[in-house]
Amino acid sequence: MRRPLALLGLAAVLVAAPARADGREVPLQGDGRGWLVRATLNGSVNGLFLLDTGASYCVINQSVARRLGLKTGAEQTTLATANGLVRAPMVTIRYFDLGSNRVRDVKAVVHDSVMPPLDGIVGLSYLNNFSYVIDAKQRLLRLRPGG
Repeated sequence: MRRPLALLGLAAVLVAAPARADGREVPLQGDGRGWLVRATLNGSVNGLFLLDTGASYCVINQSVARRLGLKTGAEQTTLATANGLVRAPMVTIRYFDLGSNRVRDVKAVVHDSVMPPLDGIVGLSYLNNFSYVIDAKQRLLRLRPGG
């Protein structure tokens, strides 16, 4: 989780708008040092997320968890952060959408290492549902079902 923490300031240096995307393509924001995507959770909560192909799970902050009405239960996981190992609760996001690419019942960690303007991190608990390619030149995330 060290990379996401180091890249949280990235949102302040976004560059020009990405190429137009259709269907399985998701527009990326950023400059190549890190990529940001827009996501919709449970059909109602929109947010800006860091794309992290090295993160095992998606991560949302407490504010997003509250807006989704998610309650944290007994299920927890251990995260490796810049400040060492920490325990954090796990939740299940019923619908996690990047563009028209919906995944149901995505496991996510609730942790406030994700700070505004970011709402979370898109990790492998979402991405592993697809074969995916990051097209840096076109600034697109290309997703194909069946990871």
